Amino acid sequence: MIIETVPCTHCNETSSITVDADSYTKWAVLGELIQDAFPDMTADNRELLISGIHPACWDAMFNTEEEELENV
Repeated sequence: MIIETVPCTHCNETSSITVDADSYTKWAVLGELIQDAFPDMTADNRELLISGIHPACWDAMFNTEEEELENV
């Protein structure tokens, strides 16, 4: 099953992600925790499914402390 995500809050673009239909139903309809419904999905893809935020956009929005130290 192909799901189109909500627009990313950083770049306003949507994405498409392929998911297992049964797992999607467990998460979206039955309210199962996403990490339980999609145990083999990467954290980046789970975040994309939840919020629409792309991994690169996440990095741009939320620099880690380590990255901030490198930029000093």
